[in-house]
Amino acid sequence: MTGRLAPLVASVAERSGAAIGRRRDQMAAMHPAAWLCLLASVVFMAVFGSLGVQNHRNFGTWSYDMAIYDQATWLLSRGGDTFMSVRGLDVWGHHVNPVLYLFAPFYWLGAGPSFLYVAQAIALGAAAWPAYLIARDRFENPWMGLVWSVVVLLYAPLQWISWAMFHPEALVVTPMLYAWWFAGRERWGWTFAMVLLALSAREDAALAVVMMGLVLPWHLRRSVERRRAFARCAGLVALGAVWYLVATRLVIPAFNDGKQPFYVTYFYGNYGSSIPEILQNAVGNPSWVWRDATAPDRLEFYRQLSWPFAWMHLLHPLGLLMAAPQMFASVIGLSPYARMIRYQYTSVMIAPLVISAIHGSRHLWRNRPSRLALPVVLLVAAYVTNVMWSPSPLNRRDSQVWAVELPRTASLREAVSLVPDDAAVSATYQILPHLAHRRHAYDWPNPFIVSVWGNDDCDRLPDPTVVDHVVLDLTQIGTANFDLYDAMIAEGGPFEVIYETTSVVVLRRVGTSTAVDVAPQEASCSLLALRYPHR
Repeated sequence: MTGRLAPLVASVAERSGAAIGRRRDQMAAMHPAAWLCLLASVVFMAVFGSLGVQNHRNFGTWSYDMAIYDQATWLLSRGGDTFMSVRGLDVWGHHVNPVLYLFAPFYWLGAGPSFLYVAQAIALGAAAWPAYLIARDRFENPWMGLVWSVVVLLYAPLQWISWAMFHPEALVVTPMLYAWWFAGRERWGWTFAMVLLALSAREDAALAVVMMGLVLPWHLRRSVERRRAFARCAGLVALGAVWYLVATRLVIPAFNDGKQPFYVTYFYGNYGSSIPEILQNAVGNPSWVWRDATAPDRLEFYRQLSWPFAWMHLLHPLGLLMAAPQMFASVIGLSPYARMIRYQYTSVMIAPLVISAIHGSRHLWRNRPSRLALPVVLLVAAYVTNVMWSPSPLNRRDSQVWAVELPRTASLREAVSLVPDDAAVSATYQILPHLAHRRHAYDWPNPFIVSVWGNDDCDRLPDPTVVDHVVLDLTQIGTANFDLYDAMIAEGGPFEVIYETTSVVVLRRVGTSTAVDVAPQEASCSLLALRYPHR
């Protein structure tokens, strides 16, 4: 048997050695600009990964959305019931994020929010490489590839995504850039692989994929195999459209008690109560869209999205169609957070903006003066706007958003350590992300008083007696809920204090009380306290 295996082992070793040798030769032949791009990418990953870990360790993360996605990933890694008690929705009734399964093996080993922060920083930092490739090929100049990779890494909206908790849609940016580059080289297998990865991050990425399939034929119009290329683009349109319909019309309703996605009426109720009605009203009332699109906060949003690229994307308006669906959603929606660069809502827009800006800036690459000025303009715009608007260490004002160690941090950690791993818990929003690895973890004051739960209703809200421990930062419980807190610890109440500092308390259940342990009635669900509109 050994004699028979020896040739096979030798063959495998020979092929492996040849592959390693080819890879070594490729690396040796890499342009210095490529090496600098990789170095810049690693610096981004290290800086924002470490800041994310710091932010979570020092209680700078929130129930919405870190605890939501942390509990979701933990539930998927454990199998069985996928109901998120943090949010009051099933994982698949909230959003469609199959990409979370990639993180499940790490959760078997004990991963949590810090890991999600690091993974997100790596995914965002990796966007520099496809941006380098797109610009290198478009300008036929590796140094311009480096310039654009640095511009992307300095892009303030990209850096804010690395701060705003963890969101699967952040993982859309890099695969969408890769999909564009592979499509430009007509490597369709890799194109579709990257598109599928982007689609797995969140359902609305499908709309950008549809638009990419419509925009690409213009870029591939001179292709030798133009008919084949156009057919593949049609395939992208079909894939994106089918995925969006399956996700929003089948998957989410199936796991959301037959209801449409929660965000339809929450974010766009001003335009209608369903997607068709919203689109009908937008098309039938263009003055509404114009009113919203030209409001002062929208104009500021466009400015902060555009100045870091020196407005170069306007020179390639066709590419902007890929960002149009998400931009439209941000512009007409009710949530002001959707049009702030500080939150995750820019995630699906970023790759189209980068692609458009690279192609647009190529129009200025005509003569020696412009070739000297263009990289300077791009780098200055990226650096200045980063200093003004980003959460990076370069911006001394906004870099303070990353939580630091405070005297009270130790008491918060002590409070968290007192909760058994199998206990059901209700905790205030900066404490709950440290307690979400359990099936019963509730964002205070849930489940005692309904607040931002499910579809803004009481569906599946449990009996409050399920809660064993309550962990509160008294500075965050809300003045309206102090009566509830007082009833909990009153003589004869259902909880006793087992840990207390000036502002942090841990309560343990010792009994029940009708004054506290009464499930909220349906009437209370019309008065939900919407404390986290950027959910």
